[in-house]
Amino acid sequence: MIKLRYSLQILALLLISGTAVAQDDTKEVNPYKKLTKSFFGAVKRDIPNRNEKFFDTSFYAKISSAQTDRTLNNFRRDHGVIVAIEKTEVDTQGCKMATVTSIKSGHGKFLWYLYFDQAQYIQRLAIDTFSDQWFYKPKPISNINFTRKEILFESNPFIKLPGSLYVPNNLKKPGPSVVLVHGSGPHDRNMSISRNKIFLDMALELVQKGITVLIYDKRTYVYQYHDPFPMDSMDFQSETIDDAVAAVNFLKQQPGIDTNRIYIAGHSQGALCAPLMAKKCKVKGLVLLAAPGRRLLDMIPEQLDYIASLQTKKDATAEAQTNAMKWQVNNALKPDLTLQSRTILPFGARPKYWLFDRNYKVLDVAQTLTLPILLIQGGRDYNVTKKDYDLWNDAMKGKSNFKAVYFEELDHMFFTGEGKARPEDVSKPNHVSQKVTDKMAEFINGK
Repeated sequence: MIKLRYSLQILALLLISGTAVAQDDTKEVNPYKKLTKSFFGAVKRDIPNRNEKFFDTSFYAKISSAQTDRTLNNFRRDHGVIVAIEKTEVDTQGCKMATVTSIKSGHGKFLWYLYFDQAQYIQRLAIDTFSDQWFYKPKPISNINFTRKEILFESNPFIKLPGSLYVPNNLKKPGPSVVLVHGSGPHDRNMSISRNKIFLDMALELVQKGITVLIYDKRTYVYQYHDPFPMDSMDFQSETIDDAVAAVNFLKQQPGIDTNRIYIAGHSQGALCAPLMAKKCKVKGLVLLAAPGRRLLDMIPEQLDYIASLQTKKDATAEAQTNAMKWQVNNALKPDLTLQSRTILPFGARPKYWLFDRNYKVLDVAQTLTLPILLIQGGRDYNVTKKDYDLWNDAMKGKSNFKAVYFEELDHMFFTGEGKARPEDVSKPNHVSQKVTDKMAEFINGK
């Protein structure tokens, strides 16, 4: 679903709330290990102004630096001072990098994650409890029979997006392909969330079934704090649709691609926008993964209420944040909202973004399409719910080009689980259910 350029990580949590695998590079020459060692050394010694050289000079970096200081102070208050700085591992996350370090304090071991931008400045610090798995680990592959190619395509003269192309080896003739389009959040090509990589899971499964897969870093991830376009111009079109269409057009130029068998698979917000993508480029079909059937502004309050229902005790801060968000949603729904309105709207988005959301009727657009459409929905998904699944089925009733599949045990990330899904589930090591990638492959391969 949505993500704007700066502070919408909160919404990503609401809506989700060689391969790129964690690299255990023991060579000290790794620049990110050096930076991590230097940063934590300064923290351990409590050096004044220790953060300054690790963050750039932008306004948003100053906010991140201040948040990092608060996190460190809270850690010291709750867990004591650092006793030892232990092993560090590095992970490639699209065009950016992350490190994780085992930190020992007076109260035990913890994992400290640092997320870096392309210029090797720190963007964020996160602290987690200690566990055996630090970064993503793919399912074992007994026979690797594909090639990963690094790519770069141009969405417009100001937007260049890096990505990866997974190509089956030894294809006897041009085969089918799919472009994976992200949900909300400033996601990398793998859709990395904590220790999981949702799109990498899908790519590794699909390429083994003879399907070429293109994944790319989202515009709001590559240009997260240095956008080459004004905030006032942001809507679904510039944030998501244009880049997906550019990815399809790039794919059509690659060798070994059957240009008549290119598919788009959108997740969450990517699925919401997929019918509009199909209007702008020729594709064989659409895979809609957890597709909203309504406006985002109608769904956000439901997500907030669900998360609040999980609280076992009253949290005044969380309640205030929920009420503030609902007030902002109401502002975005006011009939007199215009492009020139100056009011506080959800997640810092400008009126153009929410006016697009208000006016876009995804089901009406989908009804005009004649290409094959596969909808896959998880029963434990509280971000995009059965209400949306039913809306899709009702709208597409009687249309032979539409098929829907419902997996009761899967959540928004298509992880298998039991009971009520919770926001913290996305941070637990898991993998996309093979049931989902099997259905995708069956659809894309025309079976």
